[in-house]
Amino acid sequence: MSTDQQVVRQYGNIAEDKTAGLMGFTMASTAVLGIGAVGVFVAIMMSQIWVAIGLAVFALAVAAVLGSKDRYGRSKPERWIARSLHTKGKKAGATTYKAGPVSQIPDGSFRAPGLLAATELINFQDLFGHEGVMLWHPRLKTGTVFLSTNSSGLGLLDQDRVNRLVGSWAAFQRDAGSNARVEQIAVTTQSTTDPGERLPDAVAVARQQAGNHEVPSFARQVMDDVVHNLNHNVPKLEQWVSLTFSGKASDQGRAPERTVDELVSDVKSLLQGFIEELESAGAGSVALMKATDLTDQTYVAYNPLGAAAVERARLTGTGTGLTWHEVGPASARTVGFPGRYEHAGLVSKSWQMFRPPAGTFRENALVALLSPDSSMVQKRVTVFYRPQPPEKSAVQVQEALTNAQFATNQKGRRPTSSQIIALEKARKAEREQAEGAALVRFAIGITATVHTPEQLPQVEASIMRNASSGIQMRVRGCDYNDDAAFAFNLGLGLIPENVATISASVRKAL
Repeated sequence: MSTDQQVVRQYGNIAEDKTAGLMGFTMASTAVLGIGAVGVFVAIMMSQIWVAIGLAVFALAVAAVLGSKDRYGRSKPERWIARSLHTKGKKAGATTYKAGPVSQIPDGSFRAPGLLAATELINFQDLFGHEGVMLWHPRLKTGTVFLSTNSSGLGLLDQDRVNRLVGSWAAFQRDAGSNARVEQIAVTTQSTTDPGERLPDAVAVARQQAGNHEVPSFARQVMDDVVHNLNHNVPKLEQWVSLTFSGKASDQGRAPERTVDELVSDVKSLLQGFIEELESAGAGSVALMKATDLTDQTYVAYNPLGAAAVERARLTGTGTGLTWHEVGPASARTVGFPGRYEHAGLVSKSWQMFRPPAGTFRENALVALLSPDSSMVQKRVTVFYRPQPPEKSAVQVQEALTNAQFATNQKGRRPTSSQIIALEKARKAEREQAEGAALVRFAIGITATVHTPEQLPQVEASIMRNASSGIQMRVRGCDYNDDAAFAFNLGLGLIPENVATISASVRKAL
């Protein structure tokens, strides 16, 4: 009798990036209390007792305000900043977008709004002559290339095969982090309702190729019934990977500043290696996306009602003829709270992960979140990965360990279970990093598009339920910033940290 058991591997060791303060306060609150304590000491030395009492009360009140969080993990200053910036933008007319000849856009085009307005497409050929495209952002000096994937999913794969795929993906992240030019890797999964043009076209092509060959009438009738009866509300799942490279000089001097042409030249020599690693990680058939593919895909994201027309044009072989300056909507509007993004007659809402999975999880943990949903016109889930170089990984791991030790070793205060677990994770991360593993920062963004605002509450409940299914991940709405979140979740190479209003160090302190 065999006693072999299949080992089901679980994954985890995900830690939240934050700085610990004293007595459970945030670092910002601790700093305010420290400054208040100094002020109180000075006032007492000057015999100003009432001034000292006033300073103490004021410091405690400010610390309490800075440390208070709502159920979505936002502090009052964060909410106030977001609301005030949106109000300021609304008064300036920046929350409404109008394109075309009657707009304020100098060339009268239909550019993608907001953060993507200044981007440019650069066509190139890789070392094997395959056509590709780079999306260049002049202000941020980043260039992004796109890879379409055709994965078959986890079906019919045994656990050993799945473990090898996960290991290959980890190796891909490690190798990306060792390249000084790689800024971000984004994996976008988009689910829509198939416009229903591909199946009739495939049947027509097959019949044309059959020519004069005799085909049983029963077979013809079955295919006609399939096209007529089953080609409705069929889910369509697409996935692509974007690799964002920086043209800036790195602070360690490992990479000098590059122009767009120089960056394209550098990237071309790296692409084949990335493609092969992606294929070994289970991405299926991986290919460079062309300019026409990226343009049509982005146009449909902003104009979902044009999906059928775009697909018909692509099936004819002549293409849509769209240029990158025509991918945007004719009009769009950002609503602050409850947040939503209205574009091309439809409504979109975005969410972001604000608390990572609490414990371990399996490789199929995101299946519920990624699966198609017929209640939505479009749904995109984008996972942003930022592999850290080895020297930066070591520094950040040590900082995380120091913060965890500080939080658990404060005198007169018993550490909580979450603090103890955070310390265990930090020690494990230090050990793994010393053994050669790479530290990877990641975030998850979700965008859903529906017909009317009244559908959003039900969609939001479904998104939050699926996000917590199996992995206990918590997400929150991108209120006051749904236009920017929509652009980020397109997976077009935008890096949230590079355009954030508040710096990363301040966010950690809050």
